[in-house]
Amino acid sequence: MPCPTCGATDARTQILPGYWRCDAVVRVGELVGGPAVPTAEPAETKRCSTIYIQTRADDEAALCRCGDPAIGECTECTRAVCADHSALWQGWRVCDRDLANARMRSRAAALAEERRRAEEKAAAEAERHRQRTELLDLAAEDAVWILYARDEKRTEQEVRSAVHVLRGLNAAEFTDTCLYLLPYAREVEKRRAGMGKLAGWAFEGADYHGRSWFLTRKGEWHRSGAYGASASEGRWKKVRFDDVEKRAVIDELAWQQRVDSALI
Repeated sequence: MPCPTCGATDARTQILPGYWRCDAVVRVGELVGGPAVPTAEPAETKRCSTIYIQTRADDEAALCRCGDPAIGECTECTRAVCADHSALWQGWRVCDRDLANARMRSRAAALAEERRRAEEKAAAEAERHRQRTELLDLAAEDAVWILYARDEKRTEQEVRSAVHVLRGLNAAEFTDTCLYLLPYAREVEKRRAGMGKLAGWAFEGADYHGRSWFLTRKGEWHRSGAYGASASEGRWKKVRFDDVEKRAVIDELAWQQRVDSALI
């Protein structure tokens, strides 16, 4: 199909299916609607740059390849197509050949996405299994820090590893480890106990199961049945800190960390 502006057919570029741009360089006077140029003056030339639609090839009639009258053209290859050899694909008419290619590409993309999701699921399950079965090599001080300090969320592996390490300590070793680390974790607090006051660090939390502990700077343990007992209540009582009390403290610390880290 010749350019409707300059009539050129040998210099054009397809920019979209069915859309062409004329790249012919012609004299301005030869353009349709261009100003008349006197013959005595030199002719000015310019690139035509007209964009026009060509619905089918120049040497084809409006017939499908099967010989039936065409109802439109394929948006991929611009060939004329009938109803039997074309269909709508995502709102666009395409021939049966391009439709088959499009469906194969779509199916391949769907399978690739399905494989990617399956691989991500398998990797996540493998990571969960690793965290359930493997324990980190932690020092006792690091284990206390993981369970006591709540500056960031913990992983299940970190909590399980810390509990494993601290359960291996006896009550005296656990107390010594806490006394070494807690000055770095939190400022010394003061709580009332009867007629006196305690200075040290509280082991308590909103999700503890009705128990709280207080470790003084002297290494003495006090227990209260209420979370955040006020100064007027004075419900902190000194307890003999044995392995049973130690295990209770560790379990409550681990439970609070799981709650804070959304692990349960």
